[in-house]
Amino acid sequence: MIYVKRTKLPAKTWKKIGYLIALACFLILTLGPFLWTFVLSVTPEYAMTEKSTGFFPDTVTYANYRELLTPDTQKGCLLITGIKNALDAVAVSLALGIPISMLTAYTLSRMEFCGRKLIKNLLLITMVIPVMATIIPLYRLFAARQWLDDVFWLSMVYVSSCLPMTTWLISNYLTAIPEELEEAARIDGCGRFSSFFRVILPVSYPIVLSAALLMFLNTWSQFQIPLILASSLKTKPAAIVVSEFMTKDSVQYGLTAAAGIIASIPPAVTALLFRRFLVSGMTNGSVKG
Repeated sequence: MIYVKRTKLPAKTWKKIGYLIALACFLILTLGPFLWTFVLSVTPEYAMTEKSTGFFPDTVTYANYRELLTPDTQKGCLLITGIKNALDAVAVSLALGIPISMLTAYTLSRMEFCGRKLIKNLLLITMVIPVMATIIPLYRLFAARQWLDDVFWLSMVYVSSCLPMTTWLISNYLTAIPEELEEAARIDGCGRFSSFFRVILPVSYPIVLSAALLMFLNTWSQFQIPLILASSLKTKPAAIVVSEFMTKDSVQYGLTAAAGIIASIPPAVTALLFRRFLVSGMTNGSVKG
């Protein structure tokens, strides 16, 4: 009788296998929807209702992309206008949000005054308030002040929803900067504001870029707020425009999927370009000071 000796895999090997399985599940859950959306965008409409076991279509078409990227077509004009509106909202949000977050965070991290810790704790509390809990008061306020369908006031809502997170991160980042740098600048004749712009701001660019990226992604992905506060084409962002490609009478799956792919390119490219600043800024800014 022949005995076969079973060899046990070491614990490190099992741990590595577990990591690979977790990574595979993560990639399937994150990249799978994008891959499926792209396949739908290049699949002809007639092929979507055919019975097939293949994942990829037999015939590939880029007609949906040509239609959406041509400004002369109706769908193309709608999508391009939606992307422009979203970029306008991002620009206004960054122009208002980053300076406010930076100055507020500097005040909370460097100046001593009554209620400073209470304000920082309240910032954390406001992060958990859901958007839909405030949308009805916001709508009544916008309707009374005639602020509906205005990119500026719509961007103000985006800024207010993102300010607590960015201010808290920047404040913790600034707390880790040695105060001796500012003291040396003041010895050289710099005032508080001068030392802020010449000393603190240059060494804070990782967290500033991280906050700008978070604000960009938050503004670009907004759906519920503009769905209620932006009802005309001049203010609707790309997310609302793409959702309106599906009507109660017909659903153009390929065109909607292609529009979703195109609308996801700006935030994806921005995130890839600034990903290292996001990691370093979030790591240093997430430590509570």
